[in-house]
Amino acid sequence: MNLYAERKIMCVFLLSFLTTSDGSNYDDQDLDPCKEGDYHYELTECDLQKGRWRVQVPSSGMCTDSSPSPATRINNCKISCEAGYYFDLGDLTCRMCRPGTFSLGGGVLFDTWDELPEGFFTQVESFRSSFSSLVRYGSEVNCSNYGWQPRGDFIASSGGSCAAALTYTVHLVRPGNLSYLYQYSDRDIIFDFEAQNDQCQSIQDSKEYRWPSLTREGEWKQQTVHLKTGQNVLQWKTIGMDVHQGKPVLIKSIEISGVAFASSCKPCRAGTYSQGGARSCLDCPENHFSEREAHSCTPCNNITEFSPRASPTCVTRKLCTHNDYYETRTPCDSNNQTQEVYKWLQPKICRDDVPEAMRLPPASKKHECPPCNPGMDYRNGSACEFCPRDTYSDGKNGCKRCPPNTSPNYGYQIHYWTEMPKMMSAACMEVDGSSCSSSDMGWHCAGSYIRSGNHHTDGAYLLLSLNVAGFRSKGGVSGGRRLEVGRITFSFELDCESKCEFLFMQGSDSKGVTLIQRWTESQPIQEFSHSIMLNDSYTFSWAFQKLQLGQNNRNVRLEDDVAKIYSINVTDTIDGGADMCLPCHQDPEEHGCIPCPPGQFIDPNTTACMPCPLDSTVSDPLAYGEDSCQPCGPGLTSLDGVLCTTKCVFMFDGAHYDLWLLDKPFLVKGSRLFTASGAQYYHLFNISLCGQSAALCTNNVSYQIEGQTSQVKSFVCRTTIVPSQSAEEDLTLSTQSVTLGDELVGVTKNVSFMNMQVIDEFVKMGHHDDLHFYYSTPLSTRSCPQGRTTIITLRCDPDQKGNGTIHLPSKCPDGTCDGCNFNFLWVSASACPVCTENNSWMVKGECVYGMQMVHYLPPTNCIMPSSMPAKKRIPCTTHIPLELQIVIVVTVALALFLCGLMLYFWKKTQRLEYKYMKLVQSAGGRDGEGETELAPAESCALDDGEEEEVQFSHPLTSGILNRIMAMTSKSETGNPFETIQLTK
Repeated sequence: MNLYAERKIMCVFLLSFLTTSDGSNYDDQDLDPCKEGDYHYELTECDLQKGRWRVQVPSSGMCTDSSPSPATRINNCKISCEAGYYFDLGDLTCRMCRPGTFSLGGGVLFDTWDELPEGFFTQVESFRSSFSSLVRYGSEVNCSNYGWQPRGDFIASSGGSCAAALTYTVHLVRPGNLSYLYQYSDRDIIFDFEAQNDQCQSIQDSKEYRWPSLTREGEWKQQTVHLKTGQNVLQWKTIGMDVHQGKPVLIKSIEISGVAFASSCKPCRAGTYSQGGARSCLDCPENHFSEREAHSCTPCNNITEFSPRASPTCVTRKLCTHNDYYETRTPCDSNNQTQEVYKWLQPKICRDDVPEAMRLPPASKKHECPPCNPGMDYRNGSACEFCPRDTYSDGKNGCKRCPPNTSPNYGYQIHYWTEMPKMMSAACMEVDGSSCSSSDMGWHCAGSYIRSGNHHTDGAYLLLSLNVAGFRSKGGVSGGRRLEVGRITFSFELDCESKCEFLFMQGSDSKGVTLIQRWTESQPIQEFSHSIMLNDSYTFSWAFQKLQLGQNNRNVRLEDDVAKIYSINVTDTIDGGADMCLPCHQDPEEHGCIPCPPGQFIDPNTTACMPCPLDSTVSDPLAYGEDSCQPCGPGLTSLDGVLCTTKCVFMFDGAHYDLWLLDKPFLVKGSRLFTASGAQYYHLFNISLCGQSAALCTNNVSYQIEGQTSQVKSFVCRTTIVPSQSAEEDLTLSTQSVTLGDELVGVTKNVSFMNMQVIDEFVKMGHHDDLHFYYSTPLSTRSCPQGRTTIITLRCDPDQKGNGTIHLPSKCPDGTCDGCNFNFLWVSASACPVCTENNSWMVKGECVYGMQMVHYLPPTNCIMPSSMPAKKRIPCTTHIPLELQIVIVVTVALALFLCGLMLYFWKKTQRLEYKYMKLVQSAGGRDGEGETELAPAESCALDDGEEEEVQFSHPLTSGILNRIMAMTSKSETGNPFETIQLTK
């Protein structure tokens, strides 16, 4: 028996077993025998001979199988049909889809997200830090609130401080493509796509598309990835960089081609239709509707009903009210006359053919045209335009030339909305990225305000944009506060009965689009002001949207939700219109005003340009008066009046600091953050302390909005590093490079400066000599409305080697506890003050051949300067040290005192010796023969007034010698003692 027959028998046996098993729970006597319509066909998996079997399987529990058809061999594992066709398992041929259905052929499409489609899998995890056991930012994040969630028309991931993955596995029978439509506008989220084979190895062709680029607010972008034959594991990942819930990543549709055949065609959803052999369904136009699996759209009753595009039903038209039309005016004629006219909001969805309905008011009588906005005038007799250069206007009296020695103060001042200003534009964008079907552009001028349009589908973005070419000032920091280059102020009102959202955004070529502020629900009339800190060309946008994520945007809401903007004012621009003129410098040889050179101001008395004082700068080219010059921050200097800089040399409290060894880019690696499944990343910081060589952070993947630069230069910047999880892929990806310090605003020993504060962990008792470098990035973001700041604390430690060590806060492994304010502690020997000869210990060596070695020993709180050698050889000197001089003087004085004391006692001894000698002589006279006895002495001392008289019986050459001789002579007589007899 051959292999083919064996497999056939096995297949029939398996079929019988399945049939028996399925019917074991039922009583066969209660079920009818299976008929032809009770069977369906299934295909087995491909075998080693690259073939498969088609088997007939009865529907479970519907009938009892009596005589199943034999299995059919198909010697082809790569069965596929073209788009618009399906593979009929009955006759094993490709057949065209009937009207009302569609098929991708060898493909699948997911564009409905009411629930997670079959085959998709989601996972969400929180990040932990290898730096400590603390979670990011010191608070536990509930990641169940984030991750990929179906929301009707799209699936969304909100990021947060979590890692979320959306996974789908598909088997391709031939090379195909993956195409998905996404929206990604939040820079605080990393969006990553990866395709792997069944061995969990990344597909080489998918690496090019791994990092989808950012999209602008409300913009949808399609990404296409080439896939190979075989098993493909598709995964979309989001990694949140912020604990705040920002703008989520949205995926609207996922389409995959190259899969096995489609055994049936899918029906068109309600609101769409298709003809026979359709690859996809088409949306019904306005005022038409369709049910599910429709081959055409049914028109609504144009008098009583209406419907938006792709509507499943028609909606009854309500009676028109005053909210269904708006007021505008006709262009000014040659006589400067105009009139108000009224127009219906488009599309018109109300009825005005019944007596109770509101009708359009008649046009007003012609009257004089209203004034233009300041800085503008009626030109060509019809529209308001900006005044020519070097002129100004209040909007009422026409343009006038500025007086001598003055210059226009340009700006944008919009208070009257009789027509759309030429520097502004309006647009309407559907959720899928297409333009609204309405003939209007989403915003309407209404005289004293401009309002959002009505009758749009929920979820549509109504955009209003203002383009500003640039500003006159360069900004900067002065006197402990940041100088703005300009300011935009607007007043608005929100009237919402349903969920709505009003966004204010700022976009530039260098920094991309940034969400400045968001308002939800109704808001009273209020004014919002935003400072512009960096000079650049900007596009300011306002977006109004009537949709809460998760709602079905196909249902039309009839509530009168509207946003109104009453005024917009932008100051200090380089173009626009001027309502006044400011004094300026005028060269005698030139006509008109000319700007002063950088770093100079206009003298109010002479209108001459004067340089700013030392260590001060001026930012406005039309600066008026010396008060325009602002002092530099502490520790900074300026010689040209343009920039405040430092050479990394400072003097504080008499101590000299020389930090030139630290003034070069220095890399600092943040704590590694990881999930249980292996997803990880960390931050790499690049620090240039004084900015002589700028710190550079570069992306090596295309992760920014098209047309933007992929690198940043500043004092402090940060790059997100995502290590590869694949063993064979050693590429380390760097992305999301951002600046953390565009400007050095001050160097001081104070622990606070401007609105910046050193964290308590880096402020310790006994470290009063720490230096604090304050940096600022003024660009505001959604997470950091005041911009980002960085503080680097330098601490002296003479025992540190090389450049020292940079520490991150122990409780904040990313260097920040709030995502906006960063702190670093740099411990280095170079941070110690420089020693001088006065506070160095000098030790002199032995004098050898007239030279001696002198050693300089620094104290523990300073370092030796490079200009001072550690030792040097000098000629020997006879100079006696002061200490030794004092010792010698004290010794001599003590010796003289002792000598005087000895002389005093010696003289006393001489007197006593005299008396003694006289007594000896007197006693000798009595003992000799023929001598007369003398009277005894009454006293041994001299009487007062009696002169001392010394008489010797024989000369004495030496007192001591004579006494010795006398003692010797007496010893010869045998009596060493002399006897003296005293008588009365």
